Amino acid sequence: MIRSGADGERQVREYDGRVEADAAAVARVADGDADALRQLYERYGRIVYGLTYRLTKDAQLAEEATQDTFVTLWRRAATYDRERAKVTTWLFVIARNRAIELVRSRMRAAEPQEAVEPTGEDVDPADLVQAGDDAERIARAMAELPESQLEVIRLAYFDGLSHGEIAERLGQPLGTVKSRIRLGLNRLRALLELPQLEVER
Repeated sequence: MIRSGADGERQVREYDGRVEADAAAVARVADGDADALRQLYERYGRIVYGLTYRLTKDAQLAEEATQDTFVTLWRRAATYDRERAKVTTWLFVIARNRAIELVRSRMRAAEPQEAVEPTGEDVDPADLVQAGDDAERIARAMAELPESQLEVIRLAYFDGLSHGEIAERLGQPLGTVKSRIRLGLNRLRALLELPQLEVER
């Protein structure tokens, strides 16, 4: 949400600065700068994983799709056209396409004679644009969370674990896990100015 007045102008400047920084990082990647690629991965890797997990419903495929996305970024950085799309939108389109390819490949291997379609929830192109607009804002908001809250939210919403599975993995009471998720989501909601987020699973 962009506010009016001086605060709104500041937010617009910050947003434009992030867009420019992303484009500059891709240009450095095109020149063979591995540090620039690492910076982009640190900024967007978890968000790309979340998108690919949403499509594949499989942690292993999501991890593979995420890795392949950044390999593609490394190989094709020189083809990026900043006049056509923001870096985040371009990156998420690569991730979406790779996730769908992996799901189709797995399904064809299991049923080679069947016409198959990916089982994950498809993503509308408008959603990808919105994801691109919001990606760094979400990453920055998550960075504001205490580590205990960030850990359980990552396990729940990026790794797809249930509350009970998280409690077992961390050796924490189920009530503690639910409380941390609730507090973390409420904090994110406040930072991102979102409506009430779902916390029960």
